[in-house]
Amino acid sequence: MGFVVTLTHPGANDKVNFQIWLPLDAPSWNGRFLSLGGSAWAAGHGPLTLAPYAVQGFATGSTDAGLDGNILSPAGWALKADGSVNTGLLTNFASRSVHELAVVGKAVAKAYYGTKPKFSYWSGCSTGGRQGLVAAQKYPGDYDGIVAGAPAIYWTKYVIAELWPQVVMNDVGYWPSVCEFAAVREDAVAACDELDGVRDGVISNLERCKYSPARMVGKKINCGGVKVEITQKVADIVQKIWDGPRTAAGEQLWYGLTVGAPLDSLAGTQEVNGTRVGLPFSVAADWAKYFVKADPGFDFAGLSSAALRSLFAESVEKFNSVIDSSDGDLSGFQKAGGKLLVWHGEADNLIFPQDSVVYRKKVQKTMGTAGRRVDDFFRLFIAPGVDHCAGGSIDGAGPTDPLGSLINWVENRKAPDELAAATSPTAKTTFTRKLCPYPLVAKYDGQGDPNVAASYHCAKGFGGSSCPTKN
Repeated sequence: MGFVVTLTHPGANDKVNFQIWLPLDAPSWNGRFLSLGGSAWAAGHGPLTLAPYAVQGFATGSTDAGLDGNILSPAGWALKADGSVNTGLLTNFASRSVHELAVVGKAVAKAYYGTKPKFSYWSGCSTGGRQGLVAAQKYPGDYDGIVAGAPAIYWTKYVIAELWPQVVMNDVGYWPSVCEFAAVREDAVAACDELDGVRDGVISNLERCKYSPARMVGKKINCGGVKVEITQKVADIVQKIWDGPRTAAGEQLWYGLTVGAPLDSLAGTQEVNGTRVGLPFSVAADWAKYFVKADPGFDFAGLSSAALRSLFAESVEKFNSVIDSSDGDLSGFQKAGGKLLVWHGEADNLIFPQDSVVYRKKVQKTMGTAGRRVDDFFRLFIAPGVDHCAGGSIDGAGPTDPLGSLINWVENRKAPDELAAATSPTAKTTFTRKLCPYPLVAKYDGQGDPNVAASYHCAKGFGGSSCPTKN
């Protein structure tokens, strides 16, 4: 059974739609309400994500936040007719519709079944992960449990930092092909793969990976039947992308891609009149154009380090309080009895996994609480070799059922000491793993099938890993 609820906000000139899907009768309902988040520029995906959970017995809902539904671009709603930022719709997208979805969804379920949900949950990745953290920080009583995958926590910072690879290529004056980037990434993975004691095509011990792309200089690779030599320019570009953007004084401004993450998503290129040029990641480009500069014609060609630093500062100054979900004070959520499960691929090619680690540490510092006490309500799981939202473009093992683990935590008080994870069916090597609560890592026992999660245990570090074992 599906319902659409529409509301508006005085002065915002908006029309926000909430889609609520319910099991047809009370016996089919599991007593839970589940809100599902969006991705990129979409606040939610409607039937695409709602149907599978409604079939499983959830009362479930999503919202369009009053936007036009274009996941790829905010061009249709970002600016008002006078050219100013549409702060009403941006507020909907950033936070307001997250809360309203909880209010509307639970009210519809109660009206239909005659009783309110026993438990309420949020689940989302990327933008959906950011929305989940917004709920925990601003509306701590809305949800009993939240799954936030690859959350866009520091939106105003990391989105601008996503333009860094374009700056690097502009500075060097060379725009490598997808093939060149892939060759360096694959060499890095091969060089650092076995640092955890297992040869599986994944960098798990990233801390010990000291790979230098300079070792590829002079090597020839096959790119579409054409022999291409990796040059010093390519090596320099990759190293600078990994290093991340810097301040004028040379200090870290924000993070870069991790070693092993696909490079071409942010270091995109395109052919124009037979010449390869840069192609900025669309979310980053659109954020800078439509919001930071409020100028759809803003030109990224030749974007420099100084210009990036200026964009970074302007983005934070104008919108930090609007869209970032980085408040380290989760005391309200903790007092409400909420449980927060965050997971992030360590080879995320869009949202830097360092963001989630920094946020976890910020919560501990802000709340003045030991890590073990934070674990009582907030656990972070890092997935080695996993790309953005476990999209499957590379071969790490992503979590298979984080929502199920969250429900068990909330309803049975069984905190997840590990998450089940598996590679995609199309991975070069298929295997299962266990993901461990940060800062623990999954260490091979030294015996047993290295393709099976049961052969691993959660440890404080890889330490003196056993001799590398081939999967």
